[in-house]
Formats: sequence, structure tokens, C-alpha cells
Amino acid sequence: MFKNRLLLYGSLLIVLLSFLSCKPEPIVPEQEEPEPEKPELRLDAQPLTVGVKGKNFIFELYCNRDVTVESSADWCGYSLMHDAAVNPAGSLKIIVEENKSADVRTATVTVSAEECEPVTIEVTQDHRILATDKEMTSFSLKKSKNSGLATDIVFKYDEQTRTFSAMYLKWIDGDEPEMLVPTFETDGESVQVNGMDVVSDKTAISFAEDFTVTVVAEDGSSADYNIIFNCPQINTELPVLHMKPDYLISSKDNYVDTYIQLYDKTAESTGEGWWDSAEKGKIEMRGRGNSTWGLPKKPFRMKFTEKFSPIGLNHAKEKSWVILAQDMDKSLLRTHLAFEYSRILFNAADNYHHEKAVLFTPCSRFINVYLTGDYYDSSTGRTRYMDGEYLGVYQMSDQVQRADGRIAVDKLKASDGADPEKITGGYVIEADLHEGNHYTSKGIKLTYKYPEDDDFDQAQYDYITDFINQAEAALYGSNYKDPENGWRKYFDEKTLADFIIVKEFVGDLDGYTSTYMYKRRGYDKLFFGPIWDCDKGWNNDKRVPHYEYQPLESLMIYAGFWMPPYVNNDWFHRLWTDETFRAFVAKRWADKKEELKAVTSKVLAEVPADMAKAIEANFEVWPFYYQYSGEANMPAKDYPSEIQRIAKLSSEREALLDRLFNE
Repeated sequence: MFKNRLLLYGSLLIVLLSFLSCKPEPIVPEQEEPEPEKPELRLDAQPLTVGVKGKNFIFELYCNRDVTVESSADWCGYSLMHDAAVNPAGSLKIIVEENKSADVRTATVTVSAEECEPVTIEVTQDHRILATDKEMTSFSLKKSKNSGLATDIVFKYDEQTRTFSAMYLKWIDGDEPEMLVPTFETDGESVQVNGMDVVSDKTAISFAEDFTVTVVAEDGSSADYNIIFNCPQINTELPVLHMKPDYLISSKDNYVDTYIQLYDKTAESTGEGWWDSAEKGKIEMRGRGNSTWGLPKKPFRMKFTEKFSPIGLNHAKEKSWVILAQDMDKSLLRTHLAFEYSRILFNAADNYHHEKAVLFTPCSRFINVYLTGDYYDSSTGRTRYMDGEYLGVYQMSDQVQRADGRIAVDKLKASDGADPEKITGGYVIEADLHEGNHYTSKGIKLTYKYPEDDDFDQAQYDYITDFINQAEAALYGSNYKDPENGWRKYFDEKTLADFIIVKEFVGDLDGYTSTYMYKRRGYDKLFFGPIWDCDKGWNNDKRVPHYEYQPLESLMIYAGFWMPPYVNNDWFHRLWTDETFRAFVAKRWADKKEELKAVTSKVLAEVPADMAKAIEANFEVWPFYYQYSGEANMPAKDYPSEIQRIAKLSSEREALLDRLFNE
């Protein structure tokens, strides 16, 4: 019973709980949604004016949306501090960089957000006032930047001409020695050469020619500076010879094996006639000259291993060539100018001379010479080693010899003996005061240059000696003026007259020791020439060998062409007593005088200008106002004055010959 009651009470409790759980919830009235916040972008967008140095600007920003920023220029940057989800308030930093240009510049910074009107900030920046500085304060070549240099080279500055200049007289090793790296200081923005940027200590440029350096300032203005580098090796005025003998060249007799570099980078060079011993082998060199070999600046003879035409001298292809030092001639031009006279007078194109005449004038090419090796300096009496040192301006010319393109007389060898068809020629003879070993009946000292002493038959020397004695006898005979049987039977009048005109116009007292003659086969006359060795012309000889001689008032003939005292019978003096011959010379002089005057002016004006640097360098090594020789006169006070002196003497000599040739 009790159990049933419990079941009843349980059921009632379940019903009650079910009823209670079905009770409806209280009704809550619905609330309205708040309206969303309006999009809003606030920024004080005042235009900005910024100075040259640039500046940062901070703007307060309010925006309840995500913000984007854009700038129209890279130099106008920005930094945004804003996150709408966290806080609509933020900041915008505008960053304006320094203006390094010469122009005012503008930019815009645009701030935008969704559903908001964009805001633009205008930025204007002042232009830079650019520097006008464009001064170059130093210019040099450093050994550390140029491995071929032996030392640093500091250029001197001439403010008046705005020129940096330097001289360097040592050999520069390398394949392109003219390409050098300069070191310079400047307050300009950049440096240019021929429109190309040049960086100090880095950019290699050619120093072969003078050039202009342009310093450009920040404002675009510029200033020019002249650069002059006197380095004979790399300057393009003259060809260059570097000689490296195995040992001291100490005599005129013994050749020394010599390594050479010979090249020509002048404007007119064809690239022909170069010699590099690294490829072609050594040559031989020895001394040359008579009195000139004893001077401080020494001349040399070169002997190549094959027949060769050096540096464009294509008139002859021979082994032997010479380089003349011209130590006594401070103009360096006297013999060169005399050769120009010879080319006018001994000119085959004129069809004036006999067909048997060999109208040869030695070539003349000035070159710059360097030496690596021992050198004996007569002025100090010492031998010293020269390590790629500049030896000076030399005159390259022909060896005076029988050869095609030179004195092209007929070949005559010892093997020809006394063959009557050959023995009459050819012969080359020099009147040689110093080394002659043959004498005429009147005591004139001669050297037989061809046939040479190592390839002749005595019958040949006997023949030419006898012929010269016959000529001399005719000259001193009673009927010497006779056109058929007098001296003209043995001497060619035309080459003799031209020889005298050259020697008289240059005023060469030394003619006797440099008088060449030759005889052709089958033609029984002596021809005169070539012209040679006129370094004592133009009043450059202080010797007075005969009382009749007055250097500026008389003919050289009356000096005996420097006949020594023991020679009392002077060929030229005797010839001048023939009035018909004097008239012949006067006529030839009158016909050619204007050409000779013109070439004088041309050479004196052009040659010194064309090799001005080389001349300056030469007299840096060998003092200008100095004569080691006791024979030569002192020059004018400086080089330009010496050139003017030669011009003046030429003019005076012309007037004198007009008178004396007609007396």
C-alpha cells in the first residue's frame, strides 16, 4: 500500500514539473538598431613650401575608414600611423628629401578612404643654388698609378695661360706608354677630356698630344685647363729610337751589338720602317764623324742585319745609316737647311744636269733618341750608365756611300782588276783633311770611299789617282780657262757651280773636309756632290785660316774652304780666277736665288715649330748657350734668337753674293 502511494506521489511530481516547464517566457519589446557612423576623413591639407635641405611634416588625421596614401614623386615620401578599427585618430608624416638639382620641384600627396572625399596636399620645394666652383688645384702622374714611371711627375701651373706642364726624359716601359692615369685635385663636380669623364687615380688617357681638361661645376658652368706633357718618347712630333748597346760604344772602328726599338708615330707615318730587336734581332752601332766624335753629344753609325729603309726613308734600302748629333749647331738645322738647298739645285726634274750626274741629296729626318747603357761624356771625362735616358734630337741621314738610291755610280770590285771596260768607274772620292791617305800632286789629301779598301785592286786606285792628277794639272795649266782642254775637260761645271753656291750661301768654311766627288764609268769627268756637313755654316766657325778671309764680307773660296796651311794650291781659289766660270755661277745663282730664299723662310718657320717639344728637351740635356768645341762660335742668347740670326745672316749673305758673284 505504501509502495503504491510512493508511485502516485512520483507521478504527480512529474506532471507538476512538466507544467512548470511549459510556462511561456515574458515578452520583451524589440529595440531599434543604431544608425552606422558616417564615413569621415579629416586632415588639415595646407600646401607645403619646403626648403632645399628638405624637411619632415606631421599632420593629425581622423578617419573612421581604412586610409591609403599616394605620392606623385619619389623624393616626397610619407609614413602613416593609423588603424581605424582601433582608433580613428592617427597621424601622417610627409618626408621631403634634399633637393640637389637646380630646379624647383613639386609633388602631391593624396590621402583617400572608402566613401570619403580624398584630400590632397601640394608640396613645392625650392631649387638648390648650385656651386660655381670649378678650380683645378693640382695635376700629376704618380708612379703608384703608372707602373712604367720611374718617379712621380708633378705638373707646374701657369696661372696666366691656365696651363699645367711637365717634362719627363726617362723611357716608359709598356705596350702603350702614352696611356697614363693622372692624379688631380678639383672643387668642381666632374672632370672631362674630349667629353669623356675622367676620374682621378682611375682613368687612363693619352698624353701623346697636348689636351684640354674641362672642370664642370655643379651649376653646369665649366673651366678649361691646358695639359702639356713633354715626353719625347710618347709625343708624336718625331720618330723615336731607343738603343741598348751590349757595352760602351767607344770608337769609330768597332761595332757593338745593339738592341733597338725604332718606330714612327708621327701624323705622316705609314707604319713602315720600324725595327724592334725583340722580333728582328740586334743591329750593330759604332761612333762616326771626325771632330764631332769627340764632342759630348756623339753621332753614331747604324748597321742593320739586312738592307732596310728606316721610318719611311724609302729612297734607299741599305744596311748603313747614320744619326748626326749636331752638337756644335745650336739651331740643329744648318745641315738640314743645306740639304734643302741641294734638293733645289741638284734636281733631276729640271733636266739641267748631265745625264751621267748622280743627283743625290742625303735624306734628313729628325728623331728623338734614348739610351740604355754606358755613355762617355766628353765634357766631364766620365763614363756613366744611362737607364733609359733621353739623349736628344738627332738627324737621321744616309751613310754617304756607293749604293742604289745614294751615290749610284757603277759597281767596281777587286775582281774587276784592270779591266779597261770597267776601270774607268765608278769612284767616290772625299777631300778628307783628317783621314785622307791619298795625295794629289799639289798636296790635296783625299780618301777613296769607293771602291772600298777591303775590295779593290791597286790598279783601280792608280787609275783614279792618275786621273785626278791630270785634272789638277789642267786646272793649274797655262790654258786652264780653255773650255775644251782646260779644267772643264776633267771637272763637270754644273755640279761644281751648284756645290759652290750651296757652300757660299750657307757660308760654310769647312767645305774642304766635306767635299765629295765621283766619277762614272765611260765618262771622263769628276762630278761634285753630294752636299754634306754644313753645321759650321751661317757664321758658326771662329777659325780664320787665311788672311783673305773675312767671315761676313768675303767668299768662302778665299778661306780656301778651310784648306790647312800646308795646302798652298787651292782648287776653288784657282777656279774662281776664271771669269767665265764666275759668270756661270752668277747666272745659276740668279736663276735659283728666289727658290733658295723661299725654302729658307719655310724651314726656319716650320721645322722649329713642328718639333718644339723635342728642341726644348734636347737643350734640357745639352745646355744651349755652351760650346765644348773650340772651333764653333757661341750661339745667340736663346733658341728663337739663333733662328732669327740664321734668317738675318741668310738675307745678308744673299745680298753679298749678288755683289761678289758679279765682281
